[in-house]
This record gives sequence, C-alpha cells and structure tokens, in this order.
Amino acid sequence: MAAISGIVAMMVLSSAPGIAQAQDEDPEETNPITLSLSETGLGASIALNGLSGRTQVTVPVPPGTGPSSLNAVLTVPAWLDRGWIDVESGNRPISRIALGGDAPTIPVSIPLAAVPVVDGAVTLDLASTLIPDAGFCPNVLDAQLRLLDARVDYTGVPSIPRTISEFLPPVLRQLTVFMPAQPNRDMISAVLTLTTSVIDYYGAQPVRVLVRPDTELQGSQPDKAFERSVVVAENNDTGAELIFPLDQSPPRLFVTGSGTALTDQTRLITSSISELAVTTKALAGASAPRAVLAPDSTTLEDLGVGTVTGKGDTTATASITLDQARLGRSVSDVSLHLTGNYTPGVGSITAGVGGKTIASWSADDSGRLDQWVDIPNAELRKATTLDVSVDHPADSAAACGTQAASTITVDGSTVVRSAPSSTPAPLGFGSLPQALMPQFDVAMTQETFADAARAVSVVTGLQRLSARPIMPQVVSLDDALASSDPAVVIAADGGLPDSLSLPLSSSGATTFSIATPEFTDTDTSLTVDPGVPYASLQVTTTANNKALLVASSTGKGARLDALLSWLDADPSRWFGRNGDILFAVPGIEPVSLSSGNLAGDSTVESAASESGVDRLSVTLLGIAGAVLLVALVGAVVLVVRSRGSSRRRHRRDNSPPS
Repeated sequence: MAAISGIVAMMVLSSAPGIAQAQDEDPEETNPITLSLSETGLGASIALNGLSGRTQVTVPVPPGTGPSSLNAVLTVPAWLDRGWIDVESGNRPISRIALGGDAPTIPVSIPLAAVPVVDGAVTLDLASTLIPDAGFCPNVLDAQLRLLDARVDYTGVPSIPRTISEFLPPVLRQLTVFMPAQPNRDMISAVLTLTTSVIDYYGAQPVRVLVRPDTELQGSQPDKAFERSVVVAENNDTGAELIFPLDQSPPRLFVTGSGTALTDQTRLITSSISELAVTTKALAGASAPRAVLAPDSTTLEDLGVGTVTGKGDTTATASITLDQARLGRSVSDVSLHLTGNYTPGVGSITAGVGGKTIASWSADDSGRLDQWVDIPNAELRKATTLDVSVDHPADSAAACGTQAASTITVDGSTVVRSAPSSTPAPLGFGSLPQALMPQFDVAMTQETFADAARAVSVVTGLQRLSARPIMPQVVSLDDALASSDPAVVIAADGGLPDSLSLPLSSSGATTFSIATPEFTDTDTSLTVDPGVPYASLQVTTTANNKALLVASSTGKGARLDALLSWLDADPSRWFGRNGDILFAVPGIEPVSLSSGNLAGDSTVESAASESGVDRLSVTLLGIAGAVLLVALVGAVVLVVRSRGSSRRRHRRDNSPPS
C-alpha cells in the first residue's frame, strides 16, 4: 500500500478468469463506428473565422480503433470566388479542400488514416484562405467557414478494458449506476459523488446517466462499447473490482464499502491515481477533497481562458468570457488589469459588456495594453463576456484588401479581481452552479431510491453547468434548511415545511401563489379548476441567505420525474434556463418563469414546444398591479391578496442571464 497525493491504493494482481487475451470480433461492433463531434465534447460545429482562418481540432481515438475520416457539411459564403482549406497534423500536410462559391454548402471528407495517434488522439490544424469575388470587399467579421454535423468514422473493434485503469473509455455515451433499492444516506452520498465526478471527468461530452436498483442487475444486458456500469454496494469488504458479465463485453465495476470509505472507492476511477490501478482489483484510501475557497485575485491563465487575440480590418476585438463557476463563487466588484498589446497607431480602445461600453481610452504608437477595467455589478451574468476592441480610422483611399489589419491581444497574465457576492447574483437559475460553491447540501424528504435517482438527475445537471467539480453532501432536510451552506432539496411528494417560502407555491392542488418582490405589497394567487398536477424547479434562498434549489411536485412524484426526464433528454436544456421557476404540467412543455418579471409590467413567454403540442402561455395583465396566468388547462380565477411585511422573506428581483 502506497500513499500518493493523499490517496492510498492497494492493487491486487489478478486477471479476470475466462478472459481470452485475443478478442473475437463481435458482429455488432464490426460495423463502422461513427462518433459525432458533440459526443466527443467538441461541440456541434468547427469554425474558421476571417479571410485567413485558423483552428485546431483534437479527436479522441478509442483503444482498438483507428480513425478513417472526418466528414462534415461546410458552409460557404456567397461572395466567395475561390479558396481552400489546408489540413495538417504536426506540420505534415494531410489534405487540401478546394472551395468555390457555387453552392452555400458542400460535403467534405478529411482522410485520417495517415494521421499519427498520439496519447490516444489525433490533432488536426485547419487553415482557410478565402478570396472574394472581384470588386467585393467583405467585412472580416462576417468571413467565416463552418463545418456542420461533423462526424468521425473509425475502423477496428473497441478494446475491452482489462484493468481498472482502462475502465473509462475516451468517449462515454452512457453511465449506468446500480444501487440498493433501499439506500441509506451514505449510499446516496457515494452515488452522487460517483456520478458528478464522471460528468466532470468527461467535460462537455453529453454523458447520459441512468440509476437502477440492484435488483435489476441480474439479467440486465451487457454494456456496449461506449457504455459503462458501476455497481455500488454496502459491504464491510471495502474495494473496487472489475467483473466481466461476458468475455467480449465491457466489465462492470463493483464498488463496495461502508460510510465514507464507500465514497472513497467511487472517487477512484476518475482520480489521477487510477492510472496505477493496472489490475482488476484495487482499494482506495481516504481521498475526500477539501472545499477550496475561491481566491480574490487570479489570472486568465489560471481560469483556463489563457491569452486571447482578436483580428480585423479597422477594428479588432478580443472577447474574454468570465464564468463565475470557474471563479468558484458568486462574485461582485469584478475588475481586470488588462495587459497585452495591439496594433499601434491613432485610434481608440474600448471595453464593453453586452454591447454596452464600460470604458474607453486612446490608442497610441506604443501598442501596449495596460489598463484596469471595472465591470459594473449590474452587468454580471453567470458567464460575462468582456469585449476589448482597438479601432483605427479607416483609410478611405485604400483599396479592398490593402487596408492594414488590426490585432489586439490580451495576455493570459491579465489579473482578475473579484469579491464574494452577499447574495447570489444574478438571482435565479443564472446563479447556478456558482452560488452552490464550494460545497452544498442535498436533502430529500423521503431518502428513497426514487428520491436518490431524482437527486442524481438534478446534481449531475448542475455539474454540467460547471467547469469545476461540485461537492454535494447528503444531510437531513432540517439540517439543510438551517445550514450555512447552500442546498438542493428534493421534495417529490411536496412535503416541504410551511416555513419555506418559494417563488411559486400552491394551496392543495388548485391554487398557485406567486411571491412578488419585496418592494411590492401584494402576492398573486391563481385558482385553477380542475386541479392540475404540476412539478417545478425553483431557485430561492435559505434563512441564511444561501442559494436554495428546490425540486418538488404534487401527487406521487411522477410529474417531477417527467420534468427531470425532459431535462436529461437534452443536457443543453440546463444551460438555457432563466428566471427562478421552471414549471411543468402534463401535456405542455416546461416553461421558465421569473417572479420578478411576473410582478412587473411585462410578458413572459414559454419555451418553444419541440413536440408541436400546445404551449403554456403566461401573460401579464395590468389588473390591480397583479399577474394573470392564463393556463390552457381549465378556468382561471385571479385573486390579489394583501401581504404583510412580517410574512415577507428577503428577496431581490431576478434578471434572466444572458
């Protein structure tokens, strides 16, 4: 047993019985293997910006396979006369794609068989050259090629992992976790740790997470090449072991233990020490990470942004995105000491957020960027983009293409200062997940298997929003509401204490109450006949002014399960949430609401329905300063009632994130 980086691992040298060293080809896996770039975490498209665009693409190569081609649809600007894309790898030419302006899109295929695989991936450098039609002078900002629907074809058969170190493949489509049908609190904590760490490990890959009772383990179908299963069980015999259901199927990882030792084992497969687990059995020692307080000062390099460069004709812009989750908390009073350089000459430099200029100064012949910029608190969002631009007066006599290019570079050493926000800012879903950092409580009204599965759905959704690992810890409902930590509460049965005030609440199954902000003296209630079962995700604050996310429903929880399934079906739906309420009723697509907007003179629109069914329309009517919610589920009666200040919780208006 050896201690490495605070983790102790003991590996038992053994081989899986009955496993042949040579792999027989499974007919299902000998078919051509195709992975979309979205599945690999690279997004849905590849962009080449400017008349001379440059980008780099790194494609993972699963063990046992070899890449054969990258196929996509290329968009072509209408003003293009001719052009080409050079594809290289390690300064070695791979192919050249000829371009013309005859069609808006063309199919492209880049051969990859000759590209060397380094550290389990191939890296491509793409360089575009665009020549416009004679007499046409395109705006450099509008010059863009985009590879859409990009997919990589592979040959070969994905290897079956033989050791714990090989358990996780470079691309994971689905993770299935088997847990006891009657879990205890330690078991739920271990499963939450496992699932969030895997989501964090795979970053932007849209890994699907399933939680199943261990009673379904026997007879369940083996995993496919890009799927993995983990069985979490309570046992005094602590450790992790690979068990092979079939010779040529991926093994399942059985994780056993009790108390915090069980959670330690779940961290093994995503920890750095897993590379040393070159056997089928291992024992991980205590590895609980400490909650790290966010620093008041950091750099763009430390935030993962690095050096940012912008190019253009008369104007060049470097766009810097500051994610509060990367900063590690809800922040205020953000300022940057911009350092770098720009094309020297007469002109101006501006810094702006959301199209609004927040600072400007004169450019000069030094070309040196050295300026402090403060971002107003009112402009802060979950992810705030600061645009730093240099603008030089255009030479009206210059011919098309002869105007000197402008560049501006913001160095990765640029210092970013911030202070903790006294309240989550912005409020609502825009405050997540940064308002839950560095650690948060998870509480369930019942602590059943169903509630545990719901907690996994919510917490993994929150992890998808974060570039840093989040740290959930399971506690009782009373402890969560009284704690100084932020919290997530699962209440599928609607069993919330009367002392907890939510933006949207109900009386029985027929009356909704919308809590208006503190500056107004009324609440709005809505009576629906007949009563409709509903579910919601709502963001508010605890009594200690910490962020609180509540997932609740009426009835027996089926409505909440449907809402969470809708979110899980497309992980990107977590990114599009605004306001402080996500509301769902049967037969209608979930709708985002803001209690702050509902209290003012505005209209809140529902999300577009993907299925084509009727949408829930939410319309503000100026009747006695209250809101009328028109629901396509029955007759509606509006009641405006006085709200005493003694019953009012401290709230602030919610502004939807950009």
